[in-house]
Amino acid sequence: MTERAAVARFVTDLGTVVLCEEEHSLPLVHVSVSLKTGSVHDPRGLSGVVRMCTRLLRMGTRKLSATQIEERIDAMGAHLGVGCSSSYVHIGGVVVAHNLEKFVALIGELIRSPAFRVADLSRVKRETLAELAAACDDDRSLAARHFRAFAFGEHPYARPIVGNSRSVKAITRAHVLRHYDKHFVSENAVIGFAGAITPLRARALVDRHLTLARGKAPTESVPVPKLEKGRRLLIVDKPERTQTQILMGTLGTHLDDPDHVPLTVANVVFGGLFTARLTHEVRSKRGMSYGASSSLGHDRQRELWSMWTFPSSKQAFECAELELRLMEEWIKGGVKPSELRVAKSFLEKSHAFEVDTAQKRLDQRIETEVFGLPEDYHSGFTARVHGVNVQSANAALKKRLSSDDLAIVVVATAKDLRSELAKLPGIRSVEVVPFDRI
Repeated sequence: MTERAAVARFVTDLGTVVLCEEEHSLPLVHVSVSLKTGSVHDPRGLSGVVRMCTRLLRMGTRKLSATQIEERIDAMGAHLGVGCSSSYVHIGGVVVAHNLEKFVALIGELIRSPAFRVADLSRVKRETLAELAAACDDDRSLAARHFRAFAFGEHPYARPIVGNSRSVKAITRAHVLRHYDKHFVSENAVIGFAGAITPLRARALVDRHLTLARGKAPTESVPVPKLEKGRRLLIVDKPERTQTQILMGTLGTHLDDPDHVPLTVANVVFGGLFTARLTHEVRSKRGMSYGASSSLGHDRQRELWSMWTFPSSKQAFECAELELRLMEEWIKGGVKPSELRVAKSFLEKSHAFEVDTAQKRLDQRIETEVFGLPEDYHSGFTARVHGVNVQSANAALKKRLSSDDLAIVVVATAKDLRSELAKLPGIRSVEVVPFDRI
């Protein structure tokens, strides 16, 4: 079979996009049902509804209990999981090829006939509250959770996917049902198959088992995020910390932004490799933090660019001050041709690991559909990286990143570090919140 014949895309009569990535090297099939909407569609004040709805799908249908579902999955030699992000929901897993139809039929029953039992909802709420409490013990998770909320403010991207203690307690079965009825509809779904399956069989399985209720995808648009002006500091106050977690960042790009790939390359120069500037200066040269990296988020609207370190409390001020200076120098002075060559080579060569299996190629195609990206968005990635030059990388840096408008979050003992951290260059405001306010 030719490469073209092994890859297929079609749209059902109900408007559901179906993708097939055929590969018969192993007798396995990956099955995926994704929605084009995620936690940004949580109602205001009820963050966590989307995740809770997704988890409840996995816990039973009108005919099957959670235990019976687990028994069926085990008997098939399969794995089935669910996940939720800001902008999409994923339900799927992998099964041995000879049990494919049984597996697809089970997924179809889960997404078309969920029970949403009150008892299951109560259980998920208890488990979620326990997860929130456990997160208080993980300083890095604390920093990440507070960083998004602090940076994005009232924007939907600020909403924690898991919710918070108040919103989780307030979620009712009616909220879950309302979300399900609105979002689990035919034109909001992307179905994918990868592995030992033909496009013809994929079409037949969808027609028999995976037809969602007819409906258009929700049209609510996510507003363009804005960052407050100036450098703002939030200390997440946790007693007896000898080590800190520092996250600082600003708005970056969105997926379909012409500046996204040039800034991706520039970010590798700054904090995307072990030999990158940030890592070298913070870890290798000064030993302030065992880890030091930067990352560029991606979504439909502009996401955050951020850098992360975890120095000791004694070196927190010095490390944060160094990071700010390095960022300023990077944006103002740009990247060097030698640095750019290394970054581009890394991205071009490592891209092979993003497409070396049918499942990974399918995941890229699903992302293209979910985010409404150009068809060649992933297949043309290395060519776009190759086309980045010093001028385009530096122009993207200056256009998209601001070292003046920054959200800085530090998990630390406030009484030990507040006065010192407040002296960081350009700090406009300082807030302190208790670590266990979830």
